[in-house]
Formats: sequence, C-alpha cells, structure tokens
Amino acid sequence: MSNLTSGDRVVHPNQKEWGLGKVLSATPDNLDVFFVGVGRKRLSRSFIQLEKVEGGASKHRLLDNLIETSQISSDDFITVPLAVERFMASYPDGFEDPVFIKATRDASMRGHKLCAQLLGQEELSRLLEDGCFEAVCDRARHVESTTTLLTKSERKVFHDALELPASQKLFSVALAELFYGAEAEEARFKHFLRTLGILNLNKWPFATLFSFIRYPQQHAFIKASAIQNGAKALCWRINYKPEPNWKTYDAVLRLYSYMRANLLEEGLMPRDMADIQSFIWSVGQK
Repeated sequence: MSNLTSGDRVVHPNQKEWGLGKVLSATPDNLDVFFVGVGRKRLSRSFIQLEKVEGGASKHRLLDNLIETSQISSDDFITVPLAVERFMASYPDGFEDPVFIKATRDASMRGHKLCAQLLGQEELSRLLEDGCFEAVCDRARHVESTTTLLTKSERKVFHDALELPASQKLFSVALAELFYGAEAEEARFKHFLRTLGILNLNKWPFATLFSFIRYPQQHAFIKASAIQNGAKALCWRINYKPEPNWKTYDAVLRLYSYMRANLLEEGLMPRDMADIQSFIWSVGQK
C-alpha cells in the first residue's frame, strides 16, 4: 500500500462490497479513494492495506469517466442499487408502472410516432425535392408540440425562429441531414449545431430534441439542469458546457450506455433512451 499513488485502482481486502476503487489523492499518512460501490472514503495507510489492481481487472467505466476530484462529495454520490431502490419506491412496477408511463413516456412516444409518419425519410425527401420547406417546419413544430420536452418559452423561441423562408430552408435541409445523412453521427450533429447557431437556436434542448424524438433507441434529450444533477449524483463526467457540443453529448451517451447495463443487472428492463433518461433525471432530484 505504501507505493499507491493517485490514479491507481484498488480494492479493500475487508470490504469487497465496496468494489473497485480509484485513488484520488495520496499523502504519506492517508489515501483518498473513490469506490464504485460506496463512494469517497478517506483511509489511513497505517490501518488498511489496500490491494492494487492492474490489467483488465482494473477497468471500470465509472472510474474511467469519474468527475473531477473537487466535485466529488461523499454525501451526494448515489450508487445504482440505491437509485433503483428509490425509483422502485416511486414506481413499484418499474418501467412498466402506469404512473411512470403516463408521467414520462406517453407524450414523447406520441411525438416519436408522429415524427416517423410526418418526417420519415421518403416523406421528408419528397418535401425537400418539391421545395416545401415551410411544410417541413410546420410538421416539425407539430411534432414538437405533441411532446412536453420544451418549456412554453422555449417552444415560442423555436416556432418564431422558423418564420422566414430562408430560415425554413436552412432548418429543413439540416434536419434531413441529421436524420438521414450519410456522414458519421458526429459530423451530422456538428452540422446541425452550425445551422442552429445561424438560427439563434444553439441551445441543448433544440440541439437534441428531434434526434431523440425520431430515434429514442439511440439518442438522448438534454435538459441542462436535469442531466447535470443526474450526472453529478452518479459522479459521471459529462464535460458539460452551456453551448451544445459533441464532447458533452458523446459523454452523455456513454453515461446512458453505462446505466442501461447496470439497470439490466438490477433486473430493470429499459425499453430505450427515454426510460434511461427518466431514470437518470430521477437520480438527480433532491
């Protein structure tokens, strides 16, 4: 234990349930360690002989994506089992709970079905070929209005931004590229952000709304306060910046993937990102 330094992966020989840990800082007398099963612990070198873990056994997605040490509070960290326990207290039937479905899923799924119908690939291509950019924007606004994802003020900003013909063309072409373009996801996302910047819509809700509605199996909707609170409670680093960017979005997708795997291990069966998102948001609620 005397050779342990910051960044080393360790386990506590007498507290196996704490799981794998990462040394956050080390002094001659003490070690500050974050364990995936219990959070942050300050341990005396003279009393505890931690075991160093190397190789494949030292890998853990949470520790690989851990927030900055200065942001980790021993009181705020919520383990996945505890988060599941709290979630089940509110929704005894888990993701199949009628109250959960009504509160968090119904509106988004209505939007998803309508988006597939009104802005499917063939239909959207036809509208663009015919120069019906206003119709595309009308459909996009209609799809958005069936959900409860935007606030009233955000909805007004979005609707007002698509009033001019030039803006309608810009948005329509960018939306088609986002949904059905041949480029890699990162490139399509960045292109969409550039268009939103021109339209003064470069905010997280607008940047992630439509990809989430169209493809809830793959994409996340980012509400700034909700995702920041959830990620902080789970101690996951999302590199949050107020202006939409790929680095943050990709980190959020990794968090969702990590949580999906953990929820399955806990016996919950999330259908899609919408379920995982609602779970993570619930974790961040005080």
